[in-house]
Amino acid sequence: MKYIWQNYSASNDFYIEKKPFSPYLETANIGKNKIGVNPVLRLYEIFFPLFENPQTPRNEPLENCLLHYLAQLDLKSGIHLTSLLEHRLHREICEKVFGEKAQKLYLSLSENERRIFLIYLQRHEAAQGLKSFFFEAVLQFFPSTKFYFYEWEQKFLFCIPARQTEHNEKLMELLIFFLFDMGAAYEIFWGSHFGIIDDAETMKLDEFVIY
Repeated sequence: MKYIWQNYSASNDFYIEKKPFSPYLETANIGKNKIGVNPVLRLYEIFFPLFENPQTPRNEPLENCLLHYLAQLDLKSGIHLTSLLEHRLHREICEKVFGEKAQKLYLSLSENERRIFLIYLQRHEAAQGLKSFFFEAVLQFFPSTKFYFYEWEQKFLFCIPARQTEHNEKLMELLIFFLFDMGAAYEIFWGSHFGIIDDAETMKLDEFVIY
């Protein structure tokens, strides 16, 4: 995956490629120091006029200067691969790569919630199934959540000390859809904890549910 800041050199001759060569690559070497740039990936809003009106006169020297400035801005702002991967996941979800339901659940989150969710989704993807980040992600959104595995019915029990609102339900549904890969059934308890014999903290009168 190449971006304008990677292997940057002041001798690079950038130009905007009006027919993007790949939805996942930002640059392509056309010749010695001649680098075509796909603006769709990150820079579409900046170069929108070129796509809105194909007849717009080109000013390649100006394009080159602007792309050099953007490349140096990337380097100075500390952009890194993890951020780019999170950006890719954001685009894929919004473009319904994971389905319309996943897109709607994701867009129902606040901007800050999406940012946190993408961090865990990127870690989940990087782990390639070797580690689950589901429990960490749930605790990030719902601190003090308790997790149990009920062997008799072979299912997980999630006790979430939060109100059962539509927003919270959608958030949990999203986390389960992307991160819960245990292959087991589950049940969610909102607000009240179910009672556990010999655990005084869960057996307070009027503060637990019967399971």
